[in-house]
Amino acid sequence: MSENVKTVNYDAIKSISQGNAHDGRELAIVDVRNPHEFEAGAIPGAVNIPLPKLQAGEGLSAEDFRNQYLKDLPAPTDSGKGIVIHCQMGGRASKAVNILESKGYTDNLYIYKPGYSEFAAKS
Repeated sequence: MSENVKTVNYDAIKSISQGNAHDGRELAIVDVRNPHEFEAGAIPGAVNIPLPKLQAGEGLSAEDFRNQYLKDLPAPTDSGKGIVIHCQMGGRASKAVNILESKGYTDNLYIYKPGYSEFAAKS
């Protein structure tokens, strides 16, 4: 994970989940946990794209990857929008961030660590 990826904390993710901008950007929340984990509880407004799906698309071009997995989410070039990735504790989110970085996401990519475990405990 490069230095360009910014970390958001609990207060920020809670605010983002309520539709508020962060860092001057509208951020989409992507949960890379497995569907059964997502169904058991999720950050409000989050979209579930399990890490294995993202990993399956690693060999695709950046354009094909985006069209297949992220078509309804901000593009790497959307300066006023971005994506915040999270999982349960941070491991899968870090892997997902690496994949998205390889597909052109840099300046508008964020990660929420430690992830849903913290969100659930504090909410």
